[in-house]
Amino acid sequence: MSKRGPLSKIEKFYIENNISSDVNELANDLDRAKSVIKAYVEKNQKKLAKKEPTHIGSQIPSSKGTTIMTENGSTLSDDFRQKSKQLGKRSECTTSTRG
Repeated sequence: MSKRGPLSKIEKFYIENNISSDVNELANDLDRAKSVIKAYVEKNQKKLAKKEPTHIGSQIPSSKGTTIMTENGSTLSDDFRQKSKQLGKRSECTTSTRG
């Protein structure tokens, strides 16, 4: 038996962040009717399509000569730094120009 009534904020958040999933899968995960999920997706199609990934530069406010590091911006830059270290230079791809 699926839930009844309007979608909660948590359910809406789940749908918005898993929009690439199938409606059947979302309905099973949330224990809701497929028609309710489908209606929410269709009603909020424009809102859901506009979601873009967060960029580090947008999380660090700056103006003439000053930059303020926020907690969110710091976390994003730390994660980016760790990912770039993991990619790093590969010894099998590095060549020496001098013998």
